Amino acid sequence: MNRHLTTALAVTCAAALITVAAGCGSSSSAEVPTGADMKGTWTSTGSGYQDGKVETWPGNTIIIDKAVGQAFSGNEKYTASGGVVVSETIQGVIAPDGDILIVEEDGFYEGTLENGVFTGQYAEMGDEPTAMNVTMTKK
Repeated sequence: MNRHLTTALAVTCAAALITVAAGCGSSSSAEVPTGADMKGTWTSTGSGYQDGKVETWPGNTIIIDKAVGQAFSGNEKYTASGGVVVSETIQGVIAPDGDILIVEEDGFYEGTLENGVFTGQYAEMGDEPTAMNVTMTKK
């Protein structure tokens, strides 16, 4: 009886160790980016809707020149209707899970950074409501 109890206890302990090891091995190997990973000049392209019409963005320029920890800032330049070049201040943060939020004067980007490419969405309310899928790549 003692031998069966010892064997049962050994099997139970081995199963528990395997379960714990499997749980530890399942965590993601992807690293969460930092603000420094966002520094640089990016080209942003997008497609979706703007002010009720199908729209494709040719490529806004986003320059991120400051970063501390998980935060970063810079500016976004784009050509508005009428050919006017606009520059807006942006700020961004990276969440512990790697999600990235970038806000500007009248809208925001949300997405992730993988292999040096930001993919996500842009949303804006107000005079020109906008919903776009976007991709940003470093120049």
